[in-house]
Amino acid sequence: NISHELRTPLTLIQGPIQELREKEKLSQKGMQYVDLMEKNTKQMLQLVNQILDFRKVEGKQEKLAVREIDLVPFVGEIKSYFDSMGSVRAISYTFTSSMKQCTLWIDPDLLEKVLVNLLSNAFKFTPEGGSVRIELTEEEDRVFIRVIDTGSGIQPGNLPHLFDRFYTEDRSMGTGIGLHLVKEYIHMHGGEIHVESEPGQRTTFTVCLRKGKAHFEDSDLMETSVSHQAYEASRLD
Repeated sequence: NISHELRTPLTLIQGPIQELREKEKLSQKGMQYVDLMEKNTKQMLQLVNQILDFRKVEGKQEKLAVREIDLVPFVGEIKSYFDSMGSVRAISYTFTSSMKQCTLWIDPDLLEKVLVNLLSNAFKFTPEGGSVRIELTEEEDRVFIRVIDTGSGIQPGNLPHLFDRFYTEDRSMGTGIGLHLVKEYIHMHGGEIHVESEPGQRTTFTVCLRKGKAHFEDSDLMETSVSHQAYEASRLD
């Protein structure tokens, strides 16, 4: 309940910060302060939202809203969220798909959270001049989404615990619930997630999803399919 209450003042703080940035003539130091406030407010809001998501999963209150979508433009849209981060840090950032079209039954909101979490971690631990890749492939009745980075990697002894609740190995988020939520969301889809890593070389997270909708309950399905145009990236400055 307190987490819900925290969201309101954080949202109300964000508005004046944005207004300061856009309407006030600030000194270089003043702009640095605004950047710092904005960054930390966003981070706090993200953590509060994670707590709420975690609570839903732990209390079995998270409900699936599964639709049939074209996964190729959907992943392309999420990829675009991090385009500017890739260019600013001189990171080679690409998305490749072995298919022109790939219709799949998923909950778009939950899968978006999964991919954003994996990409956030990839960028967090990849140095300037490194690379982050998203690969989409299929194999008979399964589809694979891979997020591959040339970052710091994960020590072999830490791999078995990476998706554990509250585990805070350096690669995971500070709360230790980010990757735990990722695993839970993928399992809710009847899928699997695996990680392979060479310390100091690369890390690959592989999400495996099943085709069709037979593995979902009828109550999970939203029969209205979503046009792939809904996920085309908007080119905004």
